[in-house]
Amino acid sequence: MIVRVRDSEPHSLSLSHWSTDWRGVGFATVSVWFALLFGGPTPEAVALPTVDEVLKELQLSDSDKNDIRQGKIVDWSASEGSDRELALGMAFLVKATPEDLTKLYREAIILKEVSVITAHGTITGEGTMADLAAVKLQPNGEKEAKRYLNAKPGDELNLDAKEIAAFQALKAGGNADSVEIQKVEDLVRQELLTRYKAYRAKGLSGIAPYERGHGHQRNAGEELLLSTKELTGVAKHLPVFHKLLLNYPNGLPKDEAKNLEEFFYWLNIDVFGRPTYVLVHRMLYHVGDAAFAVERQYYTSHDYNSMLQGVAVLPTKDGTFLFYIGRVSTDQVAGFTSAALHPISRAITAPYIKDMFKDLQAKVGKK
Repeated sequence: MIVRVRDSEPHSLSLSHWSTDWRGVGFATVSVWFALLFGGPTPEAVALPTVDEVLKELQLSDSDKNDIRQGKIVDWSASEGSDRELALGMAFLVKATPEDLTKLYREAIILKEVSVITAHGTITGEGTMADLAAVKLQPNGEKEAKRYLNAKPGDELNLDAKEIAAFQALKAGGNADSVEIQKVEDLVRQELLTRYKAYRAKGLSGIAPYERGHGHQRNAGEELLLSTKELTGVAKHLPVFHKLLLNYPNGLPKDEAKNLEEFFYWLNIDVFGRPTYVLVHRMLYHVGDAAFAVERQYYTSHDYNSMLQGVAVLPTKDGTFLFYIGRVSTDQVAGFTSAALHPISRAITAPYIKDMFKDLQAKVGKK
């Protein structure tokens, strides 16, 4: 089945290609979550649902519940808000305490363990170009530089109108081969910094849309807003945190600030020989011994539009229950064949995510 044509070459493995992207990003991001989930302050506990109540809300069968308690990773069905959104839900049990997980993941060099992540860095405060100094057009820098210098509306690169104009001006009507790669890298860094600052200042409404051509745009901010509204369990049980997610950077009462941790990263992911730049915002909300972490990938340079992932963590006498939701927006599962592409994409992607969680279970089981 040919899903997509790129560079005039049929790519019969496009869905596998895309699911590999999610695997690389997902592995790194969820791993970092667990490194952080249990390392922060422990505020006064609020009324949270029990594990049984969550399992019931997810409409899992008695057989599924038993499988989870036996150590299996069970899928749960998550609604999808558009033909571009692909959602995966999973629940499983880890035979470990939060302290065990803290020790294990604080010893790990998380991002360096994922081979497709070729570079990464932290962005702090107002953000500076120095935070992005390690952003390079690698791999295949010359080829990628030409893509930027020849930028135009479409899905080859996720750029807004001003960004496209800036790269076109850098070429200044000449030959793309005559422009130094370093100058293109500098402009890529400036683009990333501008997007970071806009998101920090205005949240989802500050995310500039991608120009697709013929008057069409793709708005990652609107897509992430939709994905956030679909976190109905968070809205029900953690309304203060859900309000923050909807209204970031506003919405959190001052007395709740101590319960929240934030982390900002940039990633360079090698997607079949192309660098993909991702801007990441992680929010960690502590509720007694439990926690809920949300990650937003509010900018990606190509192949998918945005991603939201969440993990709810509920310690019990049997171990720690984890409930995962992942929502990615990609044009590759949209259109008139969407009804067929969605189940195929979930079938391709789910095993990668499960392997990641199985690895977690195995590691803590050795402790």
